[in-house]
Amino acid sequence: MMTLSNPSRWPRSTTRASRPRRPSWCGSRCGMAGLETRPEAVAGERAAMAKDPTKGTEGASEGAVSHLYGNRARLKPRALSLLSATTWAADLSPCLARPYLVKGWLDQSALSVLYGPSNSGKSFLALDLAHHVAKGRSWGNRRVNKGRVLYIAAEGGGGFANRVSALDEPEFFVLSVPITLTGTDSAAGPLTEVLQHLSAVGGAGFDLIVIDTMARVMGGRDENAAPDIADLVRNLDLIRRVTGAHVMLVHHTGKDTGRGARGHSSLRAAIDTEIELSRDDLGQITAEVTKQRDGPTGYRFCYQLRQVELGLDQDGDPVTTCLVDPAVPAEAGRAGVSEAARKALSLLNRLIEDRGEVHRKARRPIARAQAP
Repeated sequence: MMTLSNPSRWPRSTTRASRPRRPSWCGSRCGMAGLETRPEAVAGERAAMAKDPTKGTEGASEGAVSHLYGNRARLKPRALSLLSATTWAADLSPCLARPYLVKGWLDQSALSVLYGPSNSGKSFLALDLAHHVAKGRSWGNRRVNKGRVLYIAAEGGGGFANRVSALDEPEFFVLSVPITLTGTDSAAGPLTEVLQHLSAVGGAGFDLIVIDTMARVMGGRDENAAPDIADLVRNLDLIRRVTGAHVMLVHHTGKDTGRGARGHSSLRAAIDTEIELSRDDLGQITAEVTKQRDGPTGYRFCYQLRQVELGLDQDGDPVTTCLVDPAVPAEAGRAGVSEAARKALSLLNRLIEDRGEVHRKARRPIARAQAP
């Protein structure tokens, strides 16, 4: 006998149209649509059911009423919450509107990792993304929804202040002190309190939180250990749950760049979005979406780091930093780069990335010292 309670016994040839449909007495959420799950509401629900066992079961058979009442009367608040979230599959509709911050790249309330090898401009790109979201400007020819941003520069240092100073009228918050997001399930508690306070004062919540870098918020824990990564992810989920924001981690590759982001593989399983950075011999960097939960991958953004002068130091030498400049994707079959030129470019890029400045007096001696 083919019954609703025995779906495993449906014949393989049974079409959707001929399969048992949701009974008329069962709401789209198993007769629990609109059921309150707050403790005080649950108490009221139980009291009402004690007086009227048929409450919420109109149209049901006597046996069905007894079954529903018997179960609901014994359920605890958490179980009632789960029951109210249980949906009849045929009543589901496709989700056509995908809420995003940067379309195709960063979804709202998601968890992402932006990673790449040293000197690949990770922080510059993360800062550029944050700046565009805060301003509501299109990025890489992709639509952007304006949002409130917090950039956590856990590595700190004057170099980050220089990078922000080069932006045109930035409109986001910066936290430039080391924090720890591991150790306990509530390690993120102080940060969430700060976020809630800023949200209350500013009258709006946060939409994007950038953490630069993951290594700096591990609190000495082992990023190669599954329990420590699970601890980190729980705290990141706490931040997302409290704020509703997208959380982005800036991270590194290991010694073998072909093996992806450094650390335990459970991190990749936990995130929604992964953005990988790679750099060619001429300094052009490519960011590519290599994972997107329930979405397409393969989106690319090519850019170069353009040096800009901020002013002069105490000796009259220029102090510089970099900005992200979109670039045309590299053409196939272009002329190769000599080994000497490659080393010189690599050295220059390293100086710009690490120090944000190149002193004229230092260029030639350093170039000579590194030459083969």
